[in-house]
Amino acid sequence: MNAAAEPWEVFARQDQKIPIRHVGRVDASNLDDAIVFASTLYEEWKWTDMFIVRRREMRRLVKPE
Repeated sequence: MNAAAEPWEVFARQDQKIPIRHVGRVDASNLDDAIVFASTLYEEWKWTDMFIVRRREMRRLVKPE
């Protein structure tokens, strides 16, 4: 039985001198599929680094006042 697809957030940068930025999202049921989907969907840009994070594993940080 396959797991249900869930959102993975995709972050990348085109040069190591610039900050990483959010470039979009893919839906996948596992890491291997998320890697394939992200690299295929965002291949039009020449990324030096690409990161994918399962949305449910992301944590919001709030800067204290």
